[in-house]
Amino acid sequence: MTQQEERQGERMAAASQAFLAEGRQRLADAAGAQSEFLDRIQNSHRKWLDRIQSEANLAVDFANKLTSARSLTETASLFQSWTAKHMEMASEDARRALSDTQDILAAGARFWTQLGGGNGTGKGH
Repeated sequence: MTQQEERQGERMAAASQAFLAEGRQRLADAAGAQSEFLDRIQNSHRKWLDRIQSEANLAVDFANKLTSARSLTETASLFQSWTAKHMEMASEDARRALSDTQDILAAGARFWTQLGGGNGTGKGH
């Protein structure tokens, strides 16, 4: 084997090592981005489950107060209070939905960017 062939073999081995290292890094980056994406979804899910529980608690509290109401005025006041609280919760729901959607989309964009090699062009481009 000539020196030129040896150098060519060394260059090919170095290029192979660099290629493998880059591939490992891309896989690690994609796994990290995927993990972040899934964490954001799970966090959102937990918040919505808490919200559902608070809605159930509000309904139980309202029903208990309503059954113990002694006058039409007291009943109307309970409905007014429940409606105000319900509207407040609906407003919070809208803010939370927008915030969660933005967080999830941002994490998803980072995930897809990682799959594309970090340049935002997508795989193979």
